[in-house]
Amino acid sequence: MLSRPFLVLFGAFLVASMGISMVSPILPVYAEDLGASGIWIGLTFSIYAVTHMLMSPFAGRWSDRYGRKRFVILGLLCYVVAALGYLTADSFIQLLAFRAFSGIGTSLIYAVGYAYLGDIVPRGHEGRWLGVFSVAEVLGYGSGPILSGVLRDLFGFDSVFVGMSALMGSSALLVYVLLPEHAESARQAAGQPSTAVAGMIEALRHRAVLAVVLFMGLASLAFGSVSAFLAIFLDEMGVSATAIGVVFAIQFAAAGIGQPLLGGLADRMDRRTLLLGGLAGCALCLVALGMADSYGVVFVLLVVLGVAQAAAWAAAGAIQVVAGRKAGMGTVMGLGSTGDGIGTLVGGVLGGLFAGWFGTAAAFYSGAGALGAGTLALAWLLWSLPRSEVNDEAVEARTGAAVVDRGISRSECAYNGCTAGGEDDDLNVAKPRRTDLAPDDLRAPSPD
Repeated sequence: MLSRPFLVLFGAFLVASMGISMVSPILPVYAEDLGASGIWIGLTFSIYAVTHMLMSPFAGRWSDRYGRKRFVILGLLCYVVAALGYLTADSFIQLLAFRAFSGIGTSLIYAVGYAYLGDIVPRGHEGRWLGVFSVAEVLGYGSGPILSGVLRDLFGFDSVFVGMSALMGSSALLVYVLLPEHAESARQAAGQPSTAVAGMIEALRHRAVLAVVLFMGLASLAFGSVSAFLAIFLDEMGVSATAIGVVFAIQFAAAGIGQPLLGGLADRMDRRTLLLGGLAGCALCLVALGMADSYGVVFVLLVVLGVAQAAAWAAAGAIQVVAGRKAGMGTVMGLGSTGDGIGTLVGGVLGGLFAGWFGTAAAFYSGAGALGAGTLALAWLLWSLPRSEVNDEAVEARTGAAVVDRGISRSECAYNGCTAGGEDDDLNVAKPRRTDLAPDDLRAPSPD
């Protein structure tokens, strides 16, 4: 699985995540320097989420029809333009416009990039390899703010935007030169509705796709409840700014370390159990956070919350890939990104209302309540599905143990003489055609 496409995507996402996260710590300060205040500063984050949310399903669907590579490159170039726009902006309105534009870039990079990854990940090993891939984002998002702070301290605001532009441009060049165009998207588009909206409506008729979208919204709602109000909650306790930064970092680190480890578990057990258990753990952690009365308790709860998020994400990502093989990988990834955007917005708004009415701790309680209710709805959706639609258990019986044991993906199987299932094959599982190959001859094609 450590093929050239996987390694190129890993490197591109590492660099892109670093570039994206560089701007987040300084954008509120920069907006304030340009005359923004209060709600207008908050708008720099929400408008980004809105354009990301609206664009993602179209980006994913278009990549199913026209190929992945060009859209990933386009998304990275959008960030180059946005970074240069930040550099030259002389009013808050201009800054806001380029921030919205960067949301479009994010939708192209992540919805389409993950669709490409879903195309190449081996059947039956989705959790393991998606977990490994998540390390790229963890490293990128963790190191980006540090790099941003160093550049700003040494060379000023402008250097951050120049650095962001350079990182995104280098990532685009890496993808252009080294990432092969993948043919899987063209096969997925065959026989599907011709328009993007019709394709999304068709995909949402699958309960597995609805479950993925709902999960993305719930996970982001929980994250939004914590990220928006945890700093205020700790500040009311008298905790220092450095200590507040540490608990944010520890949650991120726990989730980042846990996802690769729990990804393999998601391939060996019923993914529904792992996903629902992770979400239930998140809800309990939010309740406990609202009741916490010391920094030490908050610290421990954030570690547990990170692990619970990792468990849920490991299982959900694998289910999303299985659903994508059936309903269009790009379409499903794009719809998931839309759910993510909706959850982020609802979590912030809902938490803000309850915090204003009943105090900061109420933001965590409201998030836990919404998460608990949503988890029950998600359980109903998931347990109405056959297990094969979340764990792809039919693979070994239909493709042969040699193919599954060696972790050969659909595209690799096609290279070695497999054909896609017919119209009666609901999972569209690759079926072996050639019988003259020994297991050692079942090799992946050269990425060239």
